[in-house]
Amino acid sequence: MAAFLHGNDFEMDGAAGLSRPVVNNASLFNQLAARGYETSFLCASAYPRLPILHLLNASLPEAWKTNDFATLLQAFEQRTATGPFAIYVWCQLPHIEADLALVSHAHHLDELFEGSCAATDTLLGAMLEILRRAGALEHTTTLVYGDHGDDHGTHGFKSGLLHAVEPYPALLHTPLVIRDEHLPVGTDGRLVSTVDLASTCLDLLGIEGDWPFPHSGRSLLAEGARTIAFAQNLTASQADMDSCDVKKGFAALDHSHALLVSARGLQLFNHRLDPGGHHNLLHHFDLDSGGRLVPVDLPRPQHQHFGTQRHLWRSGALQEDVVRLCDALKAHVAAKNAHARERQADASMLLDLAAFDRLDRTGREAFLGCAPPRPPVGRLPPARPSSPAAPARARKRPRWKKWLPRMFQPRPKRSGGRS
Repeated sequence: MAAFLHGNDFEMDGAAGLSRPVVNNASLFNQLAARGYETSFLCASAYPRLPILHLLNASLPEAWKTNDFATLLQAFEQRTATGPFAIYVWCQLPHIEADLALVSHAHHLDELFEGSCAATDTLLGAMLEILRRAGALEHTTTLVYGDHGDDHGTHGFKSGLLHAVEPYPALLHTPLVIRDEHLPVGTDGRLVSTVDLASTCLDLLGIEGDWPFPHSGRSLLAEGARTIAFAQNLTASQADMDSCDVKKGFAALDHSHALLVSARGLQLFNHRLDPGGHHNLLHHFDLDSGGRLVPVDLPRPQHQHFGTQRHLWRSGALQEDVVRLCDALKAHVAAKNAHARERQADASMLLDLAAFDRLDRTGREAFLGCAPPRPPVGRLPPARPSSPAAPARARKRPRWKKWLPRMFQPRPKRSGGRS
């Protein structure tokens, strides 16, 4: 949320743990308030008595909280009745802990998640209907976004943690919908980062934003398209979450690949073919002294399917993609570390850039199926008496291999008669 509000993802890197934003850029809502907008922060919370986002008190208006949708919609209607308004509505219901509020309506965990999303969709539809009835919908810029996805144990138990694990592709691809009278209806396939959204909002409103920080995002209305987007699970100065087996991680994505780095080393995924991030492509490579990928010989027979992948890895653009992503990600992490040091953060908490010189081998043996066999459990069955070896049979040629060559041979011409 700090990355969205301040248009950069350096805001919370300046102190150990989670701290208040350092205000590299003024908050989007502070910039709108300075231009005469009535700003509000409405929160649909299952626990309205608990403090909400107290670290962002200076970035958002004072939080207004309720656990009743009808009451929230009344507040929304009141705040949109007059003058230019800017409202941030946070529906906490899809959060896994807040889902307990719906547990009596679900029989399975997937039903619980579906129900929370359906309730959130209904709330959004009701707010749009309020704007439509007031005649303000066509003149209102509406932005709906998700901050992260979930990981339901696909990369380890992590003590039950679902969405602060390392930044794998499934956690990074999130919904983004923008409705504005100046935008055409359709789907845009460009690469977008959360840090791009605040400047996009001001552009759509015709307001010149103030984004002096050099690592700020860029408006989606600007010329050109982003070629790399960055992500992280923890701030640069947060410690690894050893109790959950979670390492502080950073990622760089282009349209095909996601490169991750943590204290364990580098991981690489093709997020278009492997959106869950289960196949670490670097299991098939070593690094040479120049940081280039070198394919390794695998310890077991390879299916012909894998030959196609290996051929493209040798002859295609994988090497160039990895070098470009690695250089960009290393520069990004180095800038974050420098930003944290300038603010007296504990240097021991920062990611050592030597992590870019090694590959993360976690789970490699199990993935390749070359893990040592497990010792037998329990008693073994009695050994059968040995019998003389059966004579080796000649290997039969598959029938399809017999007729396949004949299909592609020219047929002999007949002499005389009709052809």
